[in-house]
Formats: sequence, C-alpha cells, structure tokens
Amino acid sequence: MFALRLTGAALALALAALAIAASCGGGGKEAAPPVRDPIAPEREARIPKKPGAMSPSLVAFAQPARGGEPSLGTQLSDVDSCATCHPDAAAQWSSSAHSFASFGNPLYRANVEQLRADLGKVPSRHCGGCHDLPLLVDGMMTADAPIPADDLRSHSGVSCRLCHGVTSTTPDGNASFVWDATPIDAPTLGDAASIAKHKARVTTKLDASLCNSCHRGFLSPDMDLPVHLTGVDEPGNWRSSAYTGNGLGRMDQVEQKNCIDCHMERVPASGEELGAKQGTIASHRFVGGHTWMASMRGDTEQLRLTQAKLVGAASIDVAGARVVTAGTPGPWHLPAEGAPVVPGTRLELDVVIRNLLAGHRFPGGILDAQDTWVEVEVTDRRGARLASSGLSHATDPKDAETHVLRTIVVGEDGQVLEEHEIAKFRAQISYFTIAPRDAQAVRYGFAVPGRLSPAQLPLTVTARLQHRSRTLAMQATACKAASTPEGKAFAAGAARARDVELDACKPQPITTIAMTAIEVGRGAKNRATRPAWERMYEHGMGLVHAIILRQSEPRAVLEAALAAAPDARSKAMVTVQLGWVAAKQGRIADVLGLVAKARALAAEAGAPEPPVLDAIVADVYVRQNRYAEALAPAKACTERTPENTSAWAVYARVLAALDRYAEALAAATKGLDLNPRDPDLLRTQATALLALGDPRTQAAQDAYTRFRVPDDVAALRIRCSKASASCMRDRNPVESIDLVNAR
Repeated sequence: MFALRLTGAALALALAALAIAASCGGGGKEAAPPVRDPIAPEREARIPKKPGAMSPSLVAFAQPARGGEPSLGTQLSDVDSCATCHPDAAAQWSSSAHSFASFGNPLYRANVEQLRADLGKVPSRHCGGCHDLPLLVDGMMTADAPIPADDLRSHSGVSCRLCHGVTSTTPDGNASFVWDATPIDAPTLGDAASIAKHKARVTTKLDASLCNSCHRGFLSPDMDLPVHLTGVDEPGNWRSSAYTGNGLGRMDQVEQKNCIDCHMERVPASGEELGAKQGTIASHRFVGGHTWMASMRGDTEQLRLTQAKLVGAASIDVAGARVVTAGTPGPWHLPAEGAPVVPGTRLELDVVIRNLLAGHRFPGGILDAQDTWVEVEVTDRRGARLASSGLSHATDPKDAETHVLRTIVVGEDGQVLEEHEIAKFRAQISYFTIAPRDAQAVRYGFAVPGRLSPAQLPLTVTARLQHRSRTLAMQATACKAASTPEGKAFAAGAARARDVELDACKPQPITTIAMTAIEVGRGAKNRATRPAWERMYEHGMGLVHAIILRQSEPRAVLEAALAAAPDARSKAMVTVQLGWVAAKQGRIADVLGLVAKARALAAEAGAPEPPVLDAIVADVYVRQNRYAEALAPAKACTERTPENTSAWAVYARVLAALDRYAEALAAATKGLDLNPRDPDLLRTQATALLALGDPRTQAAQDAYTRFRVPDDVAALRIRCSKASASCMRDRNPVESIDLVNAR
C-alpha cells in the first residue's frame, strides 16, 4: 500500500504548519482556537521502548541475574542435563544454526569482533542479547579480558535454557524478551507432581512471538550509530502476509502458518525422547537457509534438509519476450516460447521470480548478507553459448552483470558495503528481496548475432535461481579471521566443547532453488507445464513494481492474462493486479470499475471477498489526496487485516488528514503495537499529539526523529549511482541487464 515518508526536516515543517493552522485564520476571518480536548485516560501513545541494563539489547530479566556457582551463563550452556530426558531435541539442536550462533561460528565471530573494534564492547551487547546470552549474563561481553576461546559459553549460542526460560516478549526486536534467571529443577521421574511442575516451568506458550523477539532486528543510535536502520524483520513481513490472513497485496489462498509450522515440523521421535507426543516432536533443527553453517562442519544431514527446504521455495520463469529493432520495441510474446529470433536485432526477455513458500521476504535473514542470484544462458541448437549473465557470480564476487536478491547498504561515502560492516552502515538504497507471495521481474537483453543461421535455431534460454548463505566477500573475511591465531584457538575450542570441526574456508554449497528452460525462434517447442495465464499473471505482478511511467507494461501483460484466465477465480486474481496498475496511474474510475468486477468474480467463484480490494481503493484516493473518500476503505482494511502494519499506517494518516486527531492517534497506536518503530506510524502519532495539545508531543516527535528513514538516503543513492553501474541499475525496481555475448 502507498505510504508517504517524510524526512525529519519535513516533519518539523509539517508540525510547524499544523501549529500555525491551528492558531491562525485565513481570508480575514477570526482565528480559530487550537484543536484540543481533555487528556483522557484512555488516550494512549506508544513511545518505543528504551533499552535497559543490557543496552543496546532489549533483553530483561524476570529475576536478578545474580552470580554464584554455577554462573547463569554456565547454566545456560548446560545442554547435557536437558539431553538426559530429551536426547532427540538436544541432538537436533546440536545440528542447528541456533547452536552455532555465538563466537564458535567463524562468520559471526568475524563480524562481532569487527563491531567491537569499531564501536566498543558495550555496543556489541546489541548482538549478545540474541546470539550470546551465556556470555552476556556473566558480563563477558564487556569484560576487559577477550572472549575466551576454550569456554563452553562461547560456543553455546541459543540454548535450551534460553528459549525455555523466556516468560514474555514484546514486538520490538533486538532480544525484546524477559528471561527468568531462576534455576530450573530437574523433574523426578515417576513423580507426577514433580513432572508437572517442571513442564509448567519450561513449556513455552509464546509460540511465534518468541521467534519474533530476535528475528526482528534494527541498528540505532543506542549503538553509537548516527542512524536507525531496520534490518531483518521476519515478523513484520509474516504478520502482514497471506499466511496470517492479513495480506493486502493480491487475492491469494494459502494455508495459514507460523514460524513453528515451517521451521519446527513434527518429526518421528525415539523411545527415549520424553518430550514426544504421539511418537513425534517438533524438530529442533530449526531448518532454514543456512547451508554454509551445515557445510563448514560437514553435517551432511542438516545440509540435505536445508537444501530441501530451499528448493522450490521460489520459482523462476522466462515469462515474456520481444524483438527490438533499431531501438523500437515490438509487441510482447506472452508467454515467451516461440518468440521470433531475428539476426541483427535485440531480443529482450523478462525473467520473473516469485516467492512461493517463504512466509517472510525471500531470501530471509540478514538482508545484505544473502547471496541469491539469477543466471541466464542463451544457447543455440548445437548447445553453443551465445550470451549469458550471472554464470561467473558463482566464483567472482565482482560479477556485476547479474541480478542479486539482496538489500544494498552503503556507507557515508555512498560505497556499497559487502562485508556486513555494521559500524559503517548509513543507508539502505535498494531492496531486491521478495515479500511473501510477491513476484519480481528482471529484463535481460542481448544482440542477436547478424550471422545467426537458421541451422542454429531454435535457441534455448535457461534461467536458474541460485543460492548460497553468504556473499563471497563475507566468506573471505571469515576465512581470513579463522586463519589467525585467535581464529585457530576458537576452532580448537569448538572441537573440544562441541566435538566439531569448522572450516570457514571450505567452498560454500550452491543450491539451485529453481530452474526453467524455454525455446525461441523457428522450430521452437513449447514444453511448458504451467498454465499460460498463471505465468502472465506473475509476470504482470512483477512489473507492477515498475515506476509509474512504465505502468503500461504490466497493464498489457495483465490484460493478456485476463483474456487467457480459465475461470472466475483466476480472472478475479488478475483483475486485482489490474486494479493496482490503475491505482498507481491515478485512474479512479477504472479502479472502482475493476474492484467491482473483481468483487463479482470472487463471489462467482465462491471465494471470500479479498481485503486487497479495499486496499486498492484506499490507495488511489490517498494518491489523489481525496482523504474523505479514502476513509471507509482504509478503515475496512484495518478491520479485515488487523495485523497488517501498513493498513494501520494508511488509516492513521487518512484520519490525521481529516483533522480527526484522537482517532488518528488510536489508529497509530494500534499499528505501533505491531511494529513500535514504524516511521509512518510514529510520524502520525506525533502529528496527532501536537494537534491535541498533548504534553507527550515532544517525546513522540523525538521518537520519530530518532527512528525515521535517514534524511540523506537520496544523496547517498546518487553517490552510489555515480560510482557503480550496478547501483545505477538498481535504482529501477525492474532492472534491465545486458547479457554478455559470447566471443
């Protein structure tokens, strides 16, 4: 949904203008009094939570983290006691990335030690709340002595005692949980009361919120950084998706799932596992996408399961093709199979990637560290390569002629930061990861050789979506750090503490997530197994992200998809995307007509009316500043998708624009309950409080100023574009990439 973001300076001007408007008349009329009402007890505000004793981490303790023997950190690291009754869970955990989240992980150690060198030891507690609680509670993150390589606490990561000791969480992130530091007594087997007491103490009833407290992360001035940057935000993306019934991007039908459903599937349990239910337990492998962590320690089963999780998580398609002659594009061939190949012209191919299965952005995790890329290869009938892109990315980190699914972060000089150098982070300038169930389009083009003979036709176009856990630049840093005396000491410590060998220099495995191949030119055969309308629908969905001036492209593709759609449901799905195109173009009458048509088609298909229809109507009215007409659909979005942060942001903004400040404040606080640092919601909250004459105005304005998008993002984007061809290309939401012709 459309949401305007203001810089800090713009907010100050807006608030000043609001204050003037509240106190000054116009046209010679008597000045109206300020808009105020009594401060009612039920009127609430949401000022983001400040870190406590473990700042900048937000972790807190239900009981004092007292000393003594064994120390709390030692208790946290004690997995063997749990394994006595829970051998399956403990064995699975020992293969998980959770168990290698601390200094024993060469990649993590290289990053956190660099942060400690750049910013100091206290800011490193930002990492420690989630990654290093055994070290944190014992004061080792800030001690004068270095982190000990031989101590089990340096190799325990996210342990049993951590997750099963959390009593409550907040949606803030950065370890926003309360941990109970009191010891956990082992049960007496055969004693029902003792077992019940133990279960009550360790059984977590927090479900996905427990995961969310660490899988939402941000950098902030609390770390002595000059900016606030949102990093990983799995809960925000998941809660606003179709997987919770709160999606507003499209008409989608998926089974509702949470973190545990996907990452802790039920698996068979042995007879010794006392936590089993009906012969199964929730897997404690926490399988995700970290293939490198499994590979560097030779865990073939964890690697197999991780790659199996990745394969098919997203799809790739060569969805459309067109011939460009003397700079003039011809009509699209949809789908691309059988498109003509004319010697001496340019052939353009639209490749579409769709996030099919991930309930968060794909790829997930640390968005600047992922290395997922597209390979495109054009070969002739004999198999000779004519053009390609991305093939060298597997071995060359400087291969710029490819599309990489990653967030680009730059420093204050506008240079791209490739090694997760947190202290240098100043702005995120492009986002090419894919939201749940969304699609992304990339345009590739190449010069068809003038001497191409008919015997070389048809051509085969192959597209692959490739993945490895981390960039080669990050691996090189980790490998270098692991080769130092300190790195070797930690490797030896891991061998003694965990009986594992960690080789950070070992080549990372590359997983082919999806692959497709089509034929173009004379003699081409269509081997497609997916319906043509569906491929065009996804193609159009990806093109909707293009700039407004290029919205004629998704419109043409989606109209072709609509003509091919076989039933009412598929027609409704396509019509919804056409509605987004019309909204971006500001065609209000067309939006209303398309929404009415989609509503009728959904009813004909027996499907519930999708909430996305209200989102489209609200969006087009907001774009035209017609807030009174946007009010009803914006409100409907919050009622039908109450966990969608963007819905609350739009509704709150509309209410504020209509001078309904008390209601705007209430809507903003609802959204801030989901994401306490959302800049749009913080801005509306500050605006409403000022208009209401609330004494918390300054605190709210300070919160927005602190957590807003950095003011100099545009300038840094320009600097990066001047220095880097790939940065320049990344400014367009639908990238255009020239294939490299073979010599």
